[in-house]
Amino acid sequence: MSDSPYIIDVTKENFEAVILQGSMQTPILIDFWADWCEPCKMLMPVLAKLAEEYQGAFVLAKIDTDAEQEIAQQLGIRSLPTVKLIINGAAVDEFSGALPESEVRAFLDKHISAGPAAPDPSQDPVEVAKMLQEQGQSEAAMQMLREAQSADPENGDIAIALGQACVAQGNYDDARQCLSILSEEDGKKPGAGMLRGMLSLTDADDSTRDEAAVISELEADEGNSDARFQLGIKQALRGDFETGVKTLMDLMQRDREYGDDGARKTLVSVFDAMGDDPRVGPMRRQMFNLLH
Repeated sequence: MSDSPYIIDVTKENFEAVILQGSMQTPILIDFWADWCEPCKMLMPVLAKLAEEYQGAFVLAKIDTDAEQEIAQQLGIRSLPTVKLIINGAAVDEFSGALPESEVRAFLDKHISAGPAAPDPSQDPVEVAKMLQEQGQSEAAMQMLREAQSADPENGDIAIALGQACVAQGNYDDARQCLSILSEEDGKKPGAGMLRGMLSLTDADDSTRDEAAVISELEADEGNSDARFQLGIKQALRGDFETGVKTLMDLMQRDREYGDDGARKTLVSVFDAMGDDPRVGPMRRQMFNLLH
């Protein structure tokens, strides 16, 4: 796996996140290759060089067609190397063969401008990391925050931002470590509360069952409180707070005793995770009405 934040090895497991979801924010250049393909080996360093030069204007996704034959078949790959450019979930252009750098650059420039300006090192690293995340450069944001924390380990804002970035990538142990080093004052900040809320939800989540599985369980038995509870958590964890809150409030009405008032307690964690979202006030009032 590449150490560059702009180059990602793609498998069936991360295809949707990197290609389909990622291309909604940043163009994805997919390089279909195989170890036995000599032209692939000629093209690889050219693509890697341009990925670094464009500094996040596109992400290079490498797919080993021998290891990921199902993906290659689904996308109709018949020769190697084949390169496809994906923007907003759709293939907008492609080429085959080991093109020289000038031709690859011209191919990119038809669709992609040169990379964004490099962040000003004098800027607040938390703000710069937020900007990078908004551009779809989550790995670059993570790297910047880790470097900033190493340089300023007592900075609570950096620790909170790093913890939130870790949660977004599913690295919950590191996120908890970020929380543990906060001072009492920093621990009272809204961002710290949001981080605690998300980690509480991950603690309650049954990661052995995905959302589709618990939906199936609920369809088979509408009175399955555990499935309804897990569904609400999973909806909130993927960012659909409003639906997650509705699911958990529904559980409160149906089975208040489940999990020792687990639905209400989990709703509090959801509200914490939402931070200063204006929807939280009305949701809290709705929960209060259900309680009384």
